[in-house]
Amino acid sequence: MTNATTNLCQYLQPEQLDRLLFRAESPPGVSLPRVYGGQVLAQCLNAAIRTVDQGRLMHSMHAYFLRPGDLNLPIILEVDPIRDGGSFTTRRVVAKQDGRAIFNTSISFKTPEEGLRHQMDLPIDAGDPDNLTPDQEIYEQIMKERGLSKRPGGEPDTFRAFETRTPGTLPMLVKDTAEPVQGMWFKTRDAVDEPFAMHQVLLAYASDFRLMSTGMLPHGVKFESSKLQAASLDHALWIHDEFRVDEWIYYYMESPVSGGGRDLNHGRFYTRDGRLVASATQEGLIRWRD
Repeated sequence: MTNATTNLCQYLQPEQLDRLLFRAESPPGVSLPRVYGGQVLAQCLNAAIRTVDQGRLMHSMHAYFLRPGDLNLPIILEVDPIRDGGSFTTRRVVAKQDGRAIFNTSISFKTPEEGLRHQMDLPIDAGDPDNLTPDQEIYEQIMKERGLSKRPGGEPDTFRAFETRTPGTLPMLVKDTAEPVQGMWFKTRDAVDEPFAMHQVLLAYASDFRLMSTGMLPHGVKFESSKLQAASLDHALWIHDEFRVDEWIYYYMESPVSGGGRDLNHGRFYTRDGRLVASATQEGLIRWRD
């Protein structure tokens, strides 16, 4: 793995201080004003995984973002072993800074088994990622044209561990309004020679990519607007089948509704051969100040 991928994996694997107590850090050089939500989501998942029998895999995660995370402070993760049942295991994780909770999540693990199967196919033609221009090249061209020293939109530098390719127009380049639907291909830039649990952790990290912006597309607003107060409120993730994050995954996102200063966003993760392997849902704060 290159430095970017290796470093991200290291930051998403917090230090274990005690059997149920962990300490995480934020990577340096992040251009966001607060801790990226996908980071603490993935760190809490990693901590919980390490307290569960390896034969049980995460299948469901429900989380709330409670306070903005400070990039300069360590994050203490407290794992509560709520239940170890016959086939299900439940863990609750609270992430704290300066003695106050910034995030909490409940995570369910299950013994794998065969069962009835069906899935919804990808509703649009996502194209072939091999024939799409890497988003990084588009960002670099925009930065050159605008004389910028960092990419617009305030994306974390740790996104460099992933390569993304977007069919159609990048959301940040939509000039007016658009339908609340978008999608992108993504994968890590290098092979991740780790157990499936780490691939789940990296998918949790990526599940926060662009998701909340889907519900902003019909209104023509963007994160960098000075009139917009935006933040993730809650996040849910379900794992349906095995996958690898070092192979192309298509993230299809749609927003069925917004109102009351909030937008609701759904996401589905498809492998290149069309398997629906995971789903995500997030509600965000999109408070517009005139």
